[in-house]
Amino acid sequence: MSEALDVAREFIAAANRGDVSELLAALAPEARVEMAGAVYEGRESAVHRFFVPWVVEVAGRYRETGAPAEDRPGEVAVGYRFATPRGLREDLVYTYRVNMGHITEIVGRFA
Repeated sequence: MSEALDVAREFIAAANRGDVSELLAALAPEARVEMAGAVYEGRESAVHRFFVPWVVEVAGRYRETGAPAEDRPGEVAVGYRFATPRGLREDLVYTYRVNMGHITEIVGRFA
């Protein structure tokens, strides 16, 4: 496995646990997160404006689907099935860029 895939998997494991401190620690301070057209600049914004309300507070869980695609060093695309206890189900692909052990960018798209 690559460093990018390892970091991405650790990040999603933290999201599945609802561990906000670990989500913050995995992102670089200047991280950029784009989800369904909304852009969050900086790790604090990404975690507190997207991952906390849309994942942590709704007890959402990601399950990896398919084989991760690693096209360039430091970049990996991972497919997920995201589900909540209230019945929301979404198929997503997150493309991660990782530098020096931290996520610098996540671009999320519906699969």
